[in-house]
Amino acid sequence: MILALDKNTGKVRWEGKRGLSRIAHVSPQILSVNGKDQLISSAGDAIQGFGPDTGERIWTVSSPGEGVVPSVVVGEGLIFTASGFGASAIRVVRAGGKGDVTATHIAWESADDAPKIPSMLYVKPYLYLVTEAAVAKCLKASTGEVIWRERLGGRFSASPVWADGKIYFLSDKGIATIIAEGAEFKVLAKNELNETCKASPAISQGNIFIRSEKNLYCIGQSR
Repeated sequence: MILALDKNTGKVRWEGKRGLSRIAHVSPQILSVNGKDQLISSAGDAIQGFGPDTGERIWTVSSPGEGVVPSVVVGEGLIFTASGFGASAIRVVRAGGKGDVTATHIAWESADDAPKIPSMLYVKPYLYLVTEAAVAKCLKASTGEVIWRERLGGRFSASPVWADGKIYFLSDKGIATIIAEGAEFKVLAKNELNETCKASPAISQGNIFIRSEKNLYCIGQSR
């Protein structure tokens, strides 16, 4: 099920049906398709587009995998998905169409280094990812071409985030690896919190917020 709530009252505005799709733990995204917004949601075996005002299911693309955790990422009119556990794969879908568009709207896909937990990160024109086993990767978003592939060390649950031209990778052991965005893998800094960190960092007003197992940190310049 997918549903919409009234932000002022909390009342259910509509409930959309995913059909027989299997379990997923993802956040939906809004994408403009031909001037109209669509709500994009990934389920255990399908990626689907819904009308945000009515919950009408507009299109479906089948997807391998089970227990999907990574949330969808959008950019350049494309929808980037990672299919979680089971038959893990990165599947990239062109927005648009109606009904089952599996045969016509898959832009590219790859079974190599598909993250099972961290969501991917789109920063034009690249797609960044890190797997649970610490393989970090930069791909050309439009084609899937591998730009670079490096090992960071440790294990990862948190998703990479972007701020001020930098990509932040935070490991389960609380080690943050900061790299420059772009086609060259260039480590700018490494910082250690020495605490378990599995939540993705959040960035707001020049600050980075990190939730560890025991603490909440706000990191930024003093004012």
